[in-house]
Amino acid sequence: ERAAAVAAEEAAARAQGEAGGLVLKRLRGEPGLCAALAWSPGEARRLSFHQFCTFGAPDAAAAASDGVLYYELVVGEGLENPQVGFATDGFESGRDYYDGDGVGDCSHSWGIDGTRCARWHEGDEEYDFEWAAGDVIGLAANRATGHFAVSRNGAWGGGGAGVLFSDAGLRCEGGVFPVVSAEAGSFEVRLPDAASGFAHSPPPVDFWGE
Repeated sequence: ERAAAVAAEEAAARAQGEAGGLVLKRLRGEPGLCAALAWSPGEARRLSFHQFCTFGAPDAAAAASDGVLYYELVVGEGLENPQVGFATDGFESGRDYYDGDGVGDCSHSWGIDGTRCARWHEGDEEYDFEWAAGDVIGLAANRATGHFAVSRNGAWGGGGAGVLFSDAGLRCEGGVFPVVSAEAGSFEVRLPDAASGFAHSPPPVDFWGE
């Protein structure tokens, strides 16, 4: 059963790649048990979580535009313990078992959690940012400045939106990529390859204060 689950995940990854898109795949968690990924070519992905795990799109690091990588999440119902953001290639993957460490639990990833109102990097810190089901959360990482910023429904300021982290680690040579952890509930994941495009725009150039 485990081998079949891994084979199904590998087939889904190949299908995404063969369709010319980015590959969103499980990086940590029980194969076939921790989450379900629904996807069709050119469309947003939908992740439904059943136990804590982490998905990511490592090849999206190359999809940055002018040094900025942007993606969106649509918040679903019933989210528990979400941690979403960016990771470097130092983020450990291949943990094919239950793992309670997710985005921002290590030095190689940074995350935001609008359910528990916390930001994550080598652990959690209380942070005044909250989301609700249906909100569109924009996440942007600027490799040149080393900034990670978040928006809510297109607004890059107010209510905790704006720059979450300024960290030299975000300037890493290989870039960063989207990562999404949760224990229950769902997200719609809009990567830069979605034919439907984004609901909102990345931050304007002057936002970064370069």
